[in-house]
Amino acid sequence: MRNCRAVWVLVAAACLIAGPGWAQTASEKGVQTYIDLMRKDMRKEKQSIVDQAMQLDAAQKSQFWSIYADYQVALDAIWDQRFANIKAYADNIDKMTDETANKLAVTMMDLEAQRSALRRKYFNVYKEKMGVRTAARFLQVEFSLACLIDLQLASEIPLIE
Repeated sequence: MRNCRAVWVLVAAACLIAGPGWAQTASEKGVQTYIDLMRKDMRKEKQSIVDQAMQLDAAQKSQFWSIYADYQVALDAIWDQRFANIKAYADNIDKMTDETANKLAVTMMDLEAQRSALRRKYFNVYKEKMGVRTAARFLQVEFSLACLIDLQLASEIPLIE
């Protein structure tokens, strides 16, 4: 339990340290470059965190990660759309119309619903294949990481005027 708490503190600290460079990095290297770097770093960190938090033995790890790979592919597709929505927001921030604001907000809510549905789907897959406790732990870990990432993003994206 103590190790999990330490991991979460490190994740939060890493997100906070990495965050302040968002505007500078985005303007200097382009949004796509920043997204690619963030994804690469987050995947490494996330896999390590998930692995530690799940506390699986060797036999369970093989089964868990084969399922998780499919989950991650589906999640990446949602994140592609989410980043596109954030980019659209950034492109329109100085010329935001009601129509654009509505479209961006609806897309944001739709993507959140997709992410929630994806977690539910994979909770059920893990429950069937590995048992309810493993499935519940997967859900807790994924939800916690999503909250941390969402908080970091929210702190970096200016509110609509």
